[in-house]
Amino acid sequence: MLVPGGAEDVAVVLAWAGREGVALVPRGAGTGMPGGNVGPEVVLDLSRLSEEGPHPEPGTLRLGAGVTGVAARRAARGQGRDLPALPSSARWCTVGGMVSCNAAGARSFRFGAVRRWTLGATVVRADGTVASLRRGGADPEPWGALVRELRSDLPDPLPWPRVRKNSSGYALDATLDSGDALDLLVGSEGTLAVVTDVVLATHSVPAARAVTLLGLPDRALLPELVVPLRNDGRVTACEYFGRRLVALGDLERHPLLQGLQCGDGLLLVELAGDAAEVEEGLEALALLAPAGLVTARDEAGMEALWEIRHAANPVLARALREGRRSTQFIEDCVVPPDALPAFLEGLDAILDRYRTEAVVFGHAGDGNLHVNPLVDLDQPRWRDRVAGILEDTVALVASLGGTLAGEHGDGRLRTPFLDRIFSPEITAAFRRVKERLDPGNILNPGVIVPLDGIDPLAGLGDAPEFASGSQGPEGDR
Repeated sequence: MLVPGGAEDVAVVLAWAGREGVALVPRGAGTGMPGGNVGPEVVLDLSRLSEEGPHPEPGTLRLGAGVTGVAARRAARGQGRDLPALPSSARWCTVGGMVSCNAAGARSFRFGAVRRWTLGATVVRADGTVASLRRGGADPEPWGALVRELRSDLPDPLPWPRVRKNSSGYALDATLDSGDALDLLVGSEGTLAVVTDVVLATHSVPAARAVTLLGLPDRALLPELVVPLRNDGRVTACEYFGRRLVALGDLERHPLLQGLQCGDGLLLVELAGDAAEVEEGLEALALLAPAGLVTARDEAGMEALWEIRHAANPVLARALREGRRSTQFIEDCVVPPDALPAFLEGLDAILDRYRTEAVVFGHAGDGNLHVNPLVDLDQPRWRDRVAGILEDTVALVASLGGTLAGEHGDGRLRTPFLDRIFSPEITAAFRRVKERLDPGNILNPGVIVPLDGIDPLAGLGDAPEFASGSQGPEGDR
């Protein structure tokens, strides 16, 4: 492992690695979810790049790649503002990792993922050259020439998953739309350049908030509940707690949920705005609620409703004591929100076929669900079962027009399956981007552009268990 003390050290290390042909894996806090995020190459630990400022202008932050999400939020709050795209791992994750994975969280339903808030970045390429990429600015070479070629050569419209969130592949769609090389960088998982600092935009803090939990008697109702909320500017989050989470966590007995019919799950909706807007939104939700609702307007009450999402934690801890480990190998799929019932039905069929339970929850408003299969790693042929679930889930997502990663990136787990989601023309463009910006394949090889012979499940089950999970809403709140 190499631990550079600053941006200058990063440039020196990359120039050496480029000359010597030493492959590197840039790493922040190690909170990335896809399996095999860190391969066998030399790890470049960026945690010491933790400088803050000077901030370019009011409402923006300049942050070193090693600044944690929670420290970034403190910096925003120091300006009386907020960072709405923080992921749930904000206490540990780093800004560089957030940009590299195009991270998102519960409030991305209204505010979008990190890409939307990224105004610029300083990066170092594999040959040690430093570049500054800025939103709307003139891109340095070879970044600028590559973007011009892509805009000239790729079809319009681009064949791309029609989903609300995507952190899979290189963001050709966003790049063609903006013409900014910055969009190629965001979500590139350290495969094109190493991020040393970023400039982020912030957002004003709303005057009022409220949180509502709605009972869900039938998940077939999800589209008619979720889809109308997309155009409601008061709704900041729209979260789903699945039927297995409700059952395994015994949520129907939860004191806050008495009177709700939640046999097929729960829907959490957060609203923000001025006080009148929030009250009008709550009245509209009450008319939609199919099986009762519980609402909180004060901080303690909202915290308690958000905390119900943490019901997954004791469930996962109990499963671990029983010998089953939460293994997030299909944990970040996205489908169009109106396809959520079909995805959940198909997922149930797959899990039943392989005799596996899973805890499901996540960002229903975006069609982005986190699936935590509970796998007994002491059982013979458990890898065959996991491989079958993965293969069948990829096929299901592809059939519904979805994508494999909404906010966590591809890693070595999803990369071998990208040709099931994207056309040959698109995967060839991914390879062109990689070869132009990292011709020696020095940076995070095998991610986004696959390498022959890589087992996507290599290393699965070897890591120590984080029983409480990393999907809780701490950063989202």
